[in-house]
Amino acid sequence: MVTLVILAVMIIGFIGGWLRADLVALIGLLLLVLTNQLTPVEAMAGFSNSVVLMIAGLFIVGAGLFHTGLAERLGAALIPYAKGSEVRLFLVLMVTVTFLSSLMSNTGTVALLIPVVLAMSRQMGTSPAKLLMPLAFFSSIGGTMTLIGTPPNLVAAETLRGAGGTLGFFALLPIGLVVAVVGLLYFYVVGNRLLGAGDVRSSAAHPLMIPQVAVYALSITKGHRLVGQTLSDVKWSRDGLVVVGEHRKGVVHRFITARADTVLTEGHVLVSGDETDVHRIARQEGLVVKPVNVKDVYGKESGVAVFTIPTDSPLVGRCLSESRLRNEYRLNVLQVVRPNEEIAITRLKDVPLERGDMLVAQGEWADLERVGNETHLLLANEHVTDVANRAVSERHQLAAGLIMLGMVTLLVFEWVDPTVAVWLAALAMVLTGAVRQMDVAYQSIQWSSLLLIAAMIPVGQALDNAGIMTWLVTWISESFGQAGPVWVLVALFVATMVLSQIISNTATAVLFAPLALSLASALQVSPVPLVVAVAIAASLAFMTPFGSPTNAMVFGIGGYRFFDFVKVGLPLQVVTAVIAIFTILFIFPF
Repeated sequence: MVTLVILAVMIIGFIGGWLRADLVALIGLLLLVLTNQLTPVEAMAGFSNSVVLMIAGLFIVGAGLFHTGLAERLGAALIPYAKGSEVRLFLVLMVTVTFLSSLMSNTGTVALLIPVVLAMSRQMGTSPAKLLMPLAFFSSIGGTMTLIGTPPNLVAAETLRGAGGTLGFFALLPIGLVVAVVGLLYFYVVGNRLLGAGDVRSSAAHPLMIPQVAVYALSITKGHRLVGQTLSDVKWSRDGLVVVGEHRKGVVHRFITARADTVLTEGHVLVSGDETDVHRIARQEGLVVKPVNVKDVYGKESGVAVFTIPTDSPLVGRCLSESRLRNEYRLNVLQVVRPNEEIAITRLKDVPLERGDMLVAQGEWADLERVGNETHLLLANEHVTDVANRAVSERHQLAAGLIMLGMVTLLVFEWVDPTVAVWLAALAMVLTGAVRQMDVAYQSIQWSSLLLIAAMIPVGQALDNAGIMTWLVTWISESFGQAGPVWVLVALFVATMVLSQIISNTATAVLFAPLALSLASALQVSPVPLVVAVAIAASLAFMTPFGSPTNAMVFGIGGYRFFDFVKVGLPLQVVTAVIAIFTILFIFPF
């Protein structure tokens, strides 16, 4: 009774929305421990569950797709098939996720397609909230089509195997196809009207916007008189040049940001300034000059970001030479952009700054982030960390694509454990630079979604400990056994479906599959339709954000409320349940 009361309080908390969903789940989990409904070990089991660990890794893989821009390219490739129509865009995405999730983990499919959906939504000018929830739903539907699509199918197959039966790889495909068609019709007629444009809190990747800054390379040869001098000695800044860094000879693919005490060596010095001044200085110093792409000043350690001077900034009214941005904050200002006014680049250091001026600054990412986040001097036009992530990762699109393909292959053919496959891909994303560094990998994980899933997994154990599952077995047997196997299947389907809204679909299948065998034995009928009913019902969890891991994954990203899932998922749940039951009885008669 205590378990049911706590569960009811949790559901009320989810629906009410007074607290965050993950906080409600954690409070409920602690109450179950404090009331001795769960042992501490049982309560913590969810945090070591393979599903939770796999989803964490998939978020990192998704970050690699974001930051490299591969998601943007995949979205752009699908856009022509949508032909500018939101309806066609919806159809293309749902068919894609249904197909992919039938061959690989539905959680993996959703994690891979979330960045694609966000990119496509931005390109089409539509709200991602209209696509993310259906994405999760159709991944669950697609998972019902093959044995490897979702864990409940594997549980059902293993249960039947233990009883001497079999379930073929595509045995459930007709059921999944029928449910998918019904789902598409539902969203076309009703569902899309119920979906609001949620307050999406994601950081969808934008194309890397490189400021239009002129950068030149000055070649210093061995034995040149400048070798060994510091930048403060040459005083090029007085002539309008900004030295941004060096590409030193022998140091491959490494850009070194310049400081006042930087010692010039053999190699290339990168400078920014007016073309006339650059060539004049080059002639004076006897150096060869050539223009370079501004991307050459981007690297793993440094790059370029754009800042705006706010009204209350101490920089207002001061010149760049007085700003201490270079000496104290180690930033090189390459350009000042003032609306409706041209500023001569040769006089940058003597131009009094005004509020609203935009500064194109170069430096190490850590320094750029510090100025943007920890001071009130400048406001970053875009979060510097996001700029750094894309700048560093953009060149690794091919690596990200190969990693994704390798992960999908491992998941489809099951050469290694699915969790191992995902974490191999996640680590590969970091090691190849598709994800800039481990800190970025940690930041990409939706911790609220993971906590929600991990805290809800032990609830199934609490229900079992309280004897509720045993009572349910007895109740179904006594209440529906006399009415015949069809009504037992209906009752079993509904009971499985309801419970899967509260605990994970895998846990639900584990609890109800043996019950299906017991009921079939008592009724002396084939266990196949009953076990299949458990597998299908456990996967069709649309009414809550924690009924399926995929629901939890999009819950935070899509900015949904608990009631959004009830509003959209409940009608879909009823329709698909009716259709699925009739289809099961037609394909797997007793």
